[in-house]
Amino acid sequence: MAWADVWALLAWALIPGVKRYGKLFVPAILILGILPDSDLLLGSFGIVHRTVTHSFFLWILLFIPVFVVFRLKAIPYFVAVIQHFAFGDFLMGKVMVFWPFSSKLVGFGFGMPSSVDVGLETGGLLLALALLIYVGDLKRLFSVDKRNALMVLPLLALFISAVFFGLHWSSISSLIAYILSDELLVVLALGHIILFVLLAISSVQGLRALKSTNK
Repeated sequence: MAWADVWALLAWALIPGVKRYGKLFVPAILILGILPDSDLLLGSFGIVHRTVTHSFFLWILLFIPVFVVFRLKAIPYFVAVIQHFAFGDFLMGKVMVFWPFSSKLVGFGFGMPSSVDVGLETGGLLLALALLIYVGDLKRLFSVDKRNALMVLPLLALFISAVFFGLHWSSISSLIAYILSDELLVVLALGHIILFVLLAISSVQGLRALKSTNK
């Protein structure tokens, strides 16, 4: 999730002409960054994880009207979506990036947990925070701003993914024991906890702003 910020911010800063459209809407970037994993909720419809919703061609098709309307402004938001499987899932596992033209699953398959996975997750979180501080968006994400209410969505997605992972264990104690058995898992868990807390703070601030507006 943190890498969505990184790549979107880099696209915003480095691609000529994009930066003139103003700052990025970070809640939208985070939401789009996890959107391919909506397939975790679509199992009852026969959609398998890391297949259809992880296709380049699906998202290119869906973004055509977005590019028609918003032009260059849409680039960082498109990057936020495709980085999820073109960078993260492609390295960690195998994804159906060429659907519907091919159902072949491709990727490096480093797996989770691995030193590559932990390095990317930790590096992504730290780099995203550094970039947000540099462009001045981190302070706004913790301010009482009604736009931050949308941070509830990535927060909910992070919670659902944690629950999805936790369902593989018979009890909380066995899950905790498993995490503590490996230093890599401990680092991953701490990173997700930090991200969860940051999203929760921003969400609360957004909800506070909405509440004060409705008074």
